[in-house]
Amino acid sequence: MKIYFPGIRCYNEIKLNTNENFFNCSKNVYFLIKIYNNYIEKIKFYPDSNCFFLKYIISKQIKLKPNNVFICNGSDEGLFFVFTLLKKYFLKTLKITYPFYKIYCKYNNIKFKTVKINKIFLLNNFVLTNPNSPTGAFFNCFKILKKNNKNKIIIIDEAYSDFSNYSFINNISINNNIIISKTFSKSFSIANIRIGFLVSNKFIIKKIENLKQCFNSYTVSSLNSYIAIECLKDKHYFYYSVQNNIYLKFLINNTLCCNFNFYGNFIFIKSNLNLFFFLLKKKVFIRKFVFSKKKYFRITIPNFIVLKKIIKIIKIWS
Repeated sequence: MKIYFPGIRCYNEIKLNTNENFFNCSKNVYFLIKIYNNYIEKIKFYPDSNCFFLKYIISKQIKLKPNNVFICNGSDEGLFFVFTLLKKYFLKTLKITYPFYKIYCKYNNIKFKTVKINKIFLLNNFVLTNPNSPTGAFFNCFKILKKNNKNKIIIIDEAYSDFSNYSFINNISINNNIIISKTFSKSFSIANIRIGFLVSNKFIIKKIENLKQCFNSYTVSSLNSYIAIECLKDKHYFYYSVQNNIYLKFLINNTLCCNFNFYGNFIFIKSNLNLFFFLLKKKVFIRKFVFSKKKYFRITIPNFIVLKKIIKIIKIWS
């Protein structure tokens, strides 16, 4: 079994190897935690297995019904349940994409093939990150969605879709098998809380819920659900955070050389081992990806102080 290795944890150095938002979460969360101190006895009770309130609020915002939504402990858990349901399917994925897809396939003995983007839409079942991770490339799937039918499985991971201001959630229908994965970790800045959700037709969602009940009925705590709800309520701060990330994209792209591209909340670098080891000497840890024997690097910027340091270090290197 192939094992997924997360970004190295470091405490006395600069950690830039995990996808975390540049901005903090909504201040509503701070007030919620203070209020929750008065209800600390609630911790002794099990949480709501179906996360009714969070599911209801999400369904209202995306203009679908609650039975189209599945709440999970981070979007990775939701994707794991989806791949577990697809053991008899043959999946396609991109050559350069989120490494977890291949690991999920191998863990569940799912046959899969990696292809180029211009070929993936010609095949029956595929999983796609849109915008792609770690490259940040955006894909227009209108043609394939029009041709989609009940015999095809389309999994679209929209972890970074909020930064592109586009989502395929409106294309969810009982006439297709589109499964969309969303997360609160990126645009809502609550990665530590581990909240994600899936959106699909009610039949697929019901199958995933049944699978979850056989695995663990209580994967999301009540406090985490309330925190996600408060973040959803603070729409003004959400748009502020997203728009400022877009502004940072232009700022960084204009400051650094053309080999650096800023997508959503991270910088993507194509094949440059010299920079990787240079940053390592400076005790700066970035993420390395290997696809088809080619190396790619991703830098996640946590705040303005670190941003200034990284720009200064990269300018010295270049």
